Amino acid sequence: MSFYDRDPTVPFWRSNVDVDSLFASHTHRSEKAQAWLRYREVSETCTGFQHATLMRGHFEGGILGLHTYHWTFTPTYKGDRAIVLPVYEHGRLVDLLAIARHDCRIWGCVTGVGQYVGDFCDPTREDRSLPISLQVHKTAISWLTSGMGVLPLSKGFFPLLQFAHSIIAQDGPHAWEIANQAFIYPAERLGLDCNAAEQAAFDRISFDEAAS
Repeated sequence: MSFYDRDPTVPFWRSNVDVDSLFASHTHRSEKAQAWLRYREVSETCTGFQHATLMRGHFEGGILGLHTYHWTFTPTYKGDRAIVLPVYEHGRLVDLLAIARHDCRIWGCVTGVGQYVGDFCDPTREDRSLPISLQVHKTAISWLTSGMGVLPLSKGFFPLLQFAHSIIAQDGPHAWEIANQAFIYPAERLGLDCNAAEQAAFDRISFDEAAS
């Protein structure tokens, strides 16, 4: 269950908003956003780098049980600056991913509709296969600096990771989170063999111990 302390200045969360118009109205100074990313050693060939822009707005924390982040962002014409990336689903702009320029640990989305960002082809909808090893990230800055893999935004996205041949987590706790969200919890909800689901997670998920 998600809980969010709704603020009248946050009109976009989970609402039917025209994200294209919102993006066009508030985006500016993409060169400033790219300079920020370049300073943090984000590759210029990264999709996130190419689409990054600058917006003003404010972040607000919330208990967002259905998402992987804990902040919402509201674009305004005043407020703090944020690095903003468009979130697409089947070619349609559905959300905006925002990272606080003053602290990259603060990040979240505008509408809450976005499922993920990164390199992922949904094999249930397209005749395309996933990469042999899919790197899964847990923060926006990790995904950007890596320049590859996927950053889940919604916990509802995790079960699709079962289609990956192998999954690379960032560390041990992250591997357990993926195992639970992508394999074990779906098996529990469907009344399937949870032990088999856990074994499938062990077989599929790895992480770099030296990096943890």
